[in-house]
Amino acid sequence: MGLANGIAWEDEYGKPKDIKHQNELLEPMTEEVKSYKCNWCGKLHKKETDADICALKHAKYNLANSLLKAGYPLESIEFWCRFGWKLKDEQKSITRDNCFIISHWQCCNKPAYQITSIDENGNLFLSGCGSWSGYYGNDVSVNNLPKPHSKEELFIDKRY
Repeated sequence: MGLANGIAWEDEYGKPKDIKHQNELLEPMTEEVKSYKCNWCGKLHKKETDADICALKHAKYNLANSLLKAGYPLESIEFWCRFGWKLKDEQKSITRDNCFIISHWQCCNKPAYQITSIDENGNLFLSGCGSWSGYYGNDVSVNNLPKPHSKEELFIDKRY
């Protein structure tokens, strides 16, 4: 008995089954679909606008990280990227050089953490070497960003 993809194309006597029956078997196996791909991440979307939104998010956080790396303040990054941040006056001039005290990270009461990147949702990633466990980092919302300190105050645990 001839088998193709686990489907019997011939009856038990070796005679081909009728074409109509073969077409009925094949019909539900394949279907033409149309989708749109985000060129940044490769994700497929059903609608072109969804793929455009996905690509825009990628472009936005890539721009945000380029601006951060170039030393632009949060106020400028918000202007260009429109994350919807509601920056307090003391936050507007924050750059990647500023440092922050986050005492519940590694029990460190010194300004040991700096902004190292921004994700597609506008969350800031802070990282640094506060103490006992070496380098550490995590996401922080702009709303939860502590008081900024100057780069001259940056603490780095010398053990690491």
